[in-house]
Amino acid sequence: MRVRLTAAGRGIAVLFFGLLIAALLQAEGLRKQAQIQPAGFQRDLALDVTRPLVTVSRTLHLTTPRHGLQLAIGRENEDRIDTRVHLSLPPPAETPPSPRTRTPARSRRREKHAKPAAPPAVVKPRFTAARPLRMWVAGDSLAQIPGDALERVSDSALRVVGVESRLSTGLARPDLYNWFSRVQSVAAELRPKVAVFSFGADDAHDFMAGVPEGKKVGALGSASWNTEYHRRVDGVTRELNAKGIYVVWLGLPIPDGPGFKKSFPIVNRILEAVARAHPKTATYVDTWHMLDDAHGRFAPYLRVHGKLTLMRLPDGVHYTPAAGDLIAAQVLEQLRAVYRF
Repeated sequence: MRVRLTAAGRGIAVLFFGLLIAALLQAEGLRKQAQIQPAGFQRDLALDVTRPLVTVSRTLHLTTPRHGLQLAIGRENEDRIDTRVHLSLPPPAETPPSPRTRTPARSRRREKHAKPAAPPAVVKPRFTAARPLRMWVAGDSLAQIPGDALERVSDSALRVVGVESRLSTGLARPDLYNWFSRVQSVAAELRPKVAVFSFGADDAHDFMAGVPEGKKVGALGSASWNTEYHRRVDGVTRELNAKGIYVVWLGLPIPDGPGFKKSFPIVNRILEAVARAHPKTATYVDTWHMLDDAHGRFAPYLRVHGKLTLMRLPDGVHYTPAAGDLIAAQVLEQLRAVYRF
């Protein structure tokens, strides 16, 4: 007996077939969307569904049109999933404690009354219009406003060579966007002397991709999480320092609401500790206390030159341009302790 489809049935069949073809054509994009979801049941299910889609799509060469279009518009790596933490330098070796030697009493008395030696004069490198201080600003969505502000105040002796702000990215999720790969390429491409980073707002969660083989990372704030995140921040700092690039880490600002108030300080302590470990080649900008009120509370408005000024957007996290100006001014103040420009 022949079964005849009704018009509605044929429509459903055509729709289903069209959705299947669309899914196969975009299989790699769907696969990446599944990969970058937060850890949990939904992510596991999405990965299980998209895995065979990618296999079939590649077998039938249905990925070719999408790759060709991405290449044409300069986004050839859009579907690439790279979870590797690209750090070329070996981890720093721990310095063994120096053996303690007993100083004779006479020498101790002489040292006690001796005048302290004058600190050596620090010669700051000078930058001019002919040789400007080149600055690269990068990070998550919190990087954009300070980057724009630094561009506004740049002059002939200070040049912002790029502001790269990528939503929802950071050092915890290289599968979403691999900043470690970008750090490796930026020195030759943009030739910055200073890198200003704003990371952490999208890293303040438990899940971390790219964890070394054989290691497990616990929840945000656990010893294992802190150790791995410190390794990444310190690694990025040392990679750029080795290329002669000074690193500025922007701390996370005080947020509105209780959620981020517990997680942001965890990231800030790590950023500050790394900068403190590299005092000559890195610095930390404390935006938390820059933007709180006199009582240490979140303040959407602050007085700037006597005028009440909006500092934060309604989401209680992101900056207004006025806050960006304050952060930019502080960045320049700390850089002037190192450079003349």
